[in-house]
Amino acid sequence: MSVDATTARRRFRSSRREWILGSGFGAVWLLLWSAFTLMFDGMIVYFSATTLLAQTYPDVPGEITHSEVRREFDNERDSFHPEVRYRYQVDGRDFTGERVHFYGFGDGNARSAKEVIAKLPVGQRVAVFYNPRDPGNAALQRMLDGRLLFLPLLLLPFNLIMVAGWIWVARRLAGVSSLPLRRESDRWLVLPTNGQPLIVALIASGVLSIVAMFVVGFGGWSEDLSVMITVWATVIVLSIMAFRHTRSLVLREPPVLVLDDALETVTWPSSTNTPELSLPRSRLLGVEIDDLPQIENDQQAWDFSILLSFNDDNGQPAKRLVLKTTSGTEAAALADWLDDWVGRSAKQDSDRLEQNG
Repeated sequence: MSVDATTARRRFRSSRREWILGSGFGAVWLLLWSAFTLMFDGMIVYFSATTLLAQTYPDVPGEITHSEVRREFDNERDSFHPEVRYRYQVDGRDFTGERVHFYGFGDGNARSAKEVIAKLPVGQRVAVFYNPRDPGNAALQRMLDGRLLFLPLLLLPFNLIMVAGWIWVARRLAGVSSLPLRRESDRWLVLPTNGQPLIVALIASGVLSIVAMFVVGFGGWSEDLSVMITVWATVIVLSIMAFRHTRSLVLREPPVLVLDDALETVTWPSSTNTPELSLPRSRLLGVEIDDLPQIENDQQAWDFSILLSFNDDNGQPAKRLVLKTTSGTEAAALADWLDDWVGRSAKQDSDRLEQNG
């Protein structure tokens, strides 16, 4: 059954209310997710800055008083951490330290923990690096290693979900950018699909980071700076390649409708089933949506066809397909946009006639 764009707005109003309600819950969830993610991002930035600042710290001699591998039990897998205590003096005051490095995280790998403990037996004399403004803030290592890059890799999927969520919000607020449209000079191109190169690149980054995280984590290479630099370079390069490849496909995708603001024409490019058709926009009558039920897997689904109605060469009403979609919300939104485009053009005609009069 075909309906005009105005009726379509009323028809899909309830689904849009549900969509808006869902968007509200989505926004609340996104805010909570962002707060959680940014909190851990802030912790990583803090520990990274502390490690970099520690390069300027002085050192004093110290002695290991306790050294063992601590095992923590978990439902998924056990984790292992080096547990070390040492004593040192600063300006005649005694201090006890427990941190091996200023970077406050470890990968929980048994081999890494055993390697640390093997180098720090009880009684071992060590150099203790301390903050001269706070001598109790100390550690045994201050070198820059792969941990500075490993933990950001762990958080990358969480950050990507956050970024993708805010892109989703921005696209909903932008309106036109969320529709299958592309602007080229004075023309609007209606595309058969809404290509998302940036989203594809984000998904590629997330998948690559998860794979790299497991490989590096189980391999015990998280402290190897060269390995982590290679991993990050691979993730970045492949994600850029995914973005550029998807973008090239979108740019090569032929439009299903061309709206020329300069020539004031509407053109259906030729396809395998239909010849090219070009009309002056003054012959356009309006926009309609044709919805047909489809049965898929014993469930009813809907196909929505967006059509433009116009006067043909004989002055008779006719219509032609613009786009098919399975989303009623997208169909109504695109129909609204086309309806507004036709309305803007009609208003320009009216203004021009008033000026000439």
